[in-house]
Amino acid sequence: MNQNMEVDNERMEKSLRKLGEWKEVVNELLEKEFKTYTKRAKEIHPEASRMVEYLRNFSMRGGKRIRPGLVIAGYKAVGGNNHGRITKAAVSLEAFQTYVLIHDDVEDEDDERRGGPTMHKMYEEVYEKEDMIGGKEKYGRNIAITAGSLAGSYSVDTLSKTDFDAETKIKAVRKLEQIHRYTAAGQTLDHTINHRKTEEVTEEDVLKIHELKTAQYTIAGPLELGAILGKGTKEQIKVLREFGIKAGKAFQTYDDMLGLYGTKEKLGKPVDSDLKEGKKTLLILKALENGNEEQKEKIKKALGNKNITQKQVEEVRKIVKETGSYEYSKKRVSKMIEESKEALKDSNKINPEIKEFLLGIADYIITREV
Repeated sequence: MNQNMEVDNERMEKSLRKLGEWKEVVNELLEKEFKTYTKRAKEIHPEASRMVEYLRNFSMRGGKRIRPGLVIAGYKAVGGNNHGRITKAAVSLEAFQTYVLIHDDVEDEDDERRGGPTMHKMYEEVYEKEDMIGGKEKYGRNIAITAGSLAGSYSVDTLSKTDFDAETKIKAVRKLEQIHRYTAAGQTLDHTINHRKTEEVTEEDVLKIHELKTAQYTIAGPLELGAILGKGTKEQIKVLREFGIKAGKAFQTYDDMLGLYGTKEKLGKPVDSDLKEGKKTLLILKALENGNEEQKEKIKKALGNKNITQKQVEEVRKIVKETGSYEYSKKRVSKMIEESKEALKDSNKINPEIKEFLLGIADYIITREV
C-alpha cells in the first residue's frame, strides 16, 4: 500500500526484530504454562486435558505476539528493567487474545484461524470421529465457548502468579478487567451495527468500535498494563494511551482493508469472511455512500451472503476502488498513524529506545501487505 507519509524502513525492521526476540521468550513461557495447565487438567478428567491440548494447539499456531510485546514495551517505556518479570506478565495478554479469538470465531461462524481450524471446528471433528449424537454444530459451539472462557481465566491466573508487589498486581488485574470491559462493549456495538440497516451506520460508529475493541486490547491496553507494572506516572500512561488509541484505530481500519484485499495465506482465514459476516467496514460504508445504484446493489447482495461467490468478492473489491473508498480509508489510516506518532514525538516522558520501537511498530501497522 503506497503511503502519503514517510515510513522509516530501517526503524521498522529494528522494531520487528525486537518484537521477534520477545516473541521467542513469550512462546517459551506459553509452552511452560501449558505444561502446568495440562498437568492440572489430567488430575481432573481426560476431557479437561483434551481442552487444554486444543487451547495449546490454537495458541501456538503463530502470530507476532504484538500484545505481549507491547506489555513489555509499556513496562520498559516507563523505566522498568526486570525483563524476566515483565515477560511472565506479558503472557497474560496472549491468553486473553486466545479467549477473544475463540469467542469471535464462534460469533462470526468462521471455519479457519491462523491457518488451521477454529476451536468450534476442532470440536466438530471430535464429534464426527467419536460418533456422537445431538448435533455437531451445537456441540462444537458450546465446547468452544467453554474453552475460550477457560483461556480468559488463564490470563488472570498468569498475571496473578507474577512476583510484582501485591498493590501493583491488583492495579494490573483491574486494568485487565477494564480491557475486557471495553472489548466487550466494542464487540456488542460491532454486532449491533451489523444488524442495523447500512444507512443507519456512520463512520463514527465504525471508528468507535475500533477504539473500544481493537485499540483497547491490541495496543493501548497492553501498553498501559505494562506501564502500570513498571509503576509509570499518570503523564507517562497518558502518552502511551493516546498513542495506543490512535494507532489501534489505524490498525483495525487497515486490518479491514487486508480483510478485503489480502490473501488467505496472509490472513490465515478466507478473504470473504468479513463480507459473509456482513461487516460494515469503512470501506463498505464509503463505497455505498459514493456508489451508483448498480454498485450499491452489488455490495448489498454480497454483504452478509453466506453463499457469496468469488466473482462477487472481486466485484466488491473493484467497486470499493472505483468509488474512491479504498483511497479514503488509506488516507484515514495515514492520518491516524501520523497523529499517533506525534503523541510520542511530543513527549519526553518515554524511554527514547522504546519510543523508537513504538514508532517502528506504527510504521509496521501501515506496511503489512494487502
